[in-house]
Amino acid sequence: MAKNITYLLGAGASFNAIPVVDGIPDALDHFANEFNPGKAYHNFAPIEFSDEKNQTIVKLFLYQHQNDVKTLREYHSKLRDFYKDIIWLKSEAKKHTSIDTFAKKLYLQEDLPNLKKLKTILSCFFIFLQTKKFDKRYDSLFASVLDDLNNLPGQIKLLSWNYDSQLEIALSNFTNDSINEAKKKLKLHSKGDIMFDAYAPNEFCVYKINGTTNIQKRDFNIDNILSDFKSNNTSIIKTFLDLHGELQNFKSQPNMTFAWEDFNTEKGFFPNLRHSISETEILIVIGYSFPFFNRKVDKFILDSMSNLKKIYIQDPNNANDIIEKIKDMVPWQKSFFNLGKPDKPATSTKEIIKFIPKTFVEQFFIPVEF
Repeated sequence: MAKNITYLLGAGASFNAIPVVDGIPDALDHFANEFNPGKAYHNFAPIEFSDEKNQTIVKLFLYQHQNDVKTLREYHSKLRDFYKDIIWLKSEAKKHTSIDTFAKKLYLQEDLPNLKKLKTILSCFFIFLQTKKFDKRYDSLFASVLDDLNNLPGQIKLLSWNYDSQLEIALSNFTNDSINEAKKKLKLHSKGDIMFDAYAPNEFCVYKINGTTNIQKRDFNIDNILSDFKSNNTSIIKTFLDLHGELQNFKSQPNMTFAWEDFNTEKGFFPNLRHSISETEILIVIGYSFPFFNRKVDKFILDSMSNLKKIYIQDPNNANDIIEKIKDMVPWQKSFFNLGKPDKPATSTKEIIKFIPKTFVEQFFIPVEF
């Protein structure tokens, strides 16, 4: 009989599309270069360049509007503002252990304007990266577990700490559906959503613990920033500028919301998550290191799995260290009294949860119990 399996995905699970913590500053540097509009052109005369292939997408975008001086001026001004915010985030990323660390500092300082700015630029950054690359391991995962495109396996749950849309993109590649339709089939919950459906433990579903790269309008409707990750680069620029302007005018706000923001285990997102994973027997952790400042949420997740029997840790370098972190958060041994056995110690221990490291990274691990 198939076991109930929960995947817990961290940044390493999207490594082939989005860099992990150490690579974020360099990737932000490239992002900033792509969106640098340069100095205002003298009298906004026609833009000239000889080789389109070597131009940034911003230069190509401005080139398209060179015959309309008024529009060119407006876009150049908006791009300068957007670029300044990218430079701000890039600078702060280099000063902190991670962007998550910087975000938590802003949250604790109640600096909500800068926290909102961080989420806006970070959302655009992750979306831009995903128009360039896709982690094909998500394709392989669905190819391995799907028998029917309309019926996802009910014994699998996916919890993701990532803001990206790799799961949605992967399923839409199979079904040829839009990203929105893929979300519906995935039964995707994002922490930033206002309304939540409760799914039974025998239903496939996805929980995004840190929210996702959407925006929330004033009427609480959730909109995708991009409906198609194959969008033309220059069309993305207008999308980003519109988003940046809306957020500055308080017409919308990012749907990215960190797990430690208003962490409430009694209503909304987290009680539904707990119910969905309550019968988990096997936990598979991929590319997640259990950082200390996520400990309350991680402990909540582990405590929600009262039937847990086995934990697989897929990490190329630190699997055993991660196992030790988990052991500090979850009871994994049980003590027994050796009554009537004078040749043995008075008490002994037995493992009630088995830990198994996996170091290969070419594919996501799928257990034989599936």
